[in-house]
Amino acid sequence: MELIILLVVYTFIIGGFLFDTWLTYLNYSNRNAPIPEEVKDVHDQEDYKKWLEYTMEKNRFAMVVKTINVIIFVSLLSLGIFVWFKDLSESLFSNYRLQILWFMFLYYLVSFVLGIFVSYYNTFKIEEKFGFNKTTIKTFVLDKIKGFIIAIILGGGLIYLLLVINSNAGNLFFLYAWLSLVAIIFIVNILYVPVFVPLFNKLTPLEEGELSKAIHEFANSVGYEVAKISVMDASRRSTKLNAFFSGFGKFKNIVLYDTLIEKMSTEEIVAVLAHEIGHNKFKHVWFNLAETAIQFLIYIGVFVMVLNNNDFSTAFGFNTSHFGFSIILFVILLEPVNILFGMFSMTFSRKHEYQADAYAANNLKKEPMVTALKVLSRANYSNLTPHPLYVKMYYSHPPTVDRIRAINKIET
Repeated sequence: MELIILLVVYTFIIGGFLFDTWLTYLNYSNRNAPIPEEVKDVHDQEDYKKWLEYTMEKNRFAMVVKTINVIIFVSLLSLGIFVWFKDLSESLFSNYRLQILWFMFLYYLVSFVLGIFVSYYNTFKIEEKFGFNKTTIKTFVLDKIKGFIIAIILGGGLIYLLLVINSNAGNLFFLYAWLSLVAIIFIVNILYVPVFVPLFNKLTPLEEGELSKAIHEFANSVGYEVAKISVMDASRRSTKLNAFFSGFGKFKNIVLYDTLIEKMSTEEIVAVLAHEIGHNKFKHVWFNLAETAIQFLIYIGVFVMVLNNNDFSTAFGFNTSHFGFSIILFVILLEPVNILFGMFSMTFSRKHEYQADAYAANNLKKEPMVTALKVLSRANYSNLTPHPLYVKMYYSHPPTVDRIRAINKIET
């Protein structure tokens, strides 16, 4: 049984890496495909060459990072480093829960340190080279420290909660763990903008003026109550554009990047906002919460299977089933589940984007929505010719050309 588990785990690791590499290669190979007529005006010839260079460099770096990560993780497994983490944790603490927390901290520390080098190179070499980066070293360091602390508090708190449930719930661990995770996601969704975003970015209310007036006029015309629109100082870190909707009911928040306001016309920004309001009108936030709840149901089922079978831990040198190592293994075993669930999830996500686009086109006008998409593609260096299979697997938003074609077909 242990030999079978070893083969399955290593097959999932290597197989997942090869599958992802193959998809990335397909997408990379499609970079020279003819640009569709609808988006030919997004880039001029010189800018398009720059986009190609940016895309190639990002892909090469991503593949190097993925390869290194696989090599390091396989080394941690095969060299018994996880067992050493366990022994060190047990030598430092007599309390079982503290032992598990320290075990997970050691693994997270390895991932965090490696991630710093990756993030630094991506930010200050690639993004800087192509004119996107606005992050200073001070901001970068502070972001990493804040992220580290938040991960320790929230991640450690979640693991401790699962340990408590596991000790006290008995056979009902599956149910209580699932209910707890769903409740946490619900709370995080509410607190994301008012609590977590301000830890990294400054949020200010949208100033009174032409834009504010246009937004409120549109919102009133569709019966949407604009409780709060915030502007985020995204320009501190990047020149890229975005806007997002978060929360629900009394807790709904709309956030616009300051770079978006800088580079778009009032009509285009209202179109982007109309798109976000469309998500709310179609209850996409609630759908996503329900989808996440179903996903967690599957996740906890896989985790319980790994935790309750000693062979999953003993195959890698542990004396018996180990709670912390079971978490790590269960993430690996989720790879096939994530591929299937990801296809399902991304399909619905893209459908939601089409619905939100249609809402904006029907309740405003098609033209500003189309031009807004082009501005976003130009400023963010979006891939104008992604491979269809890569889109199916990884794209939460349809490619720009598909969105524009769908909008143009709408009879408003």
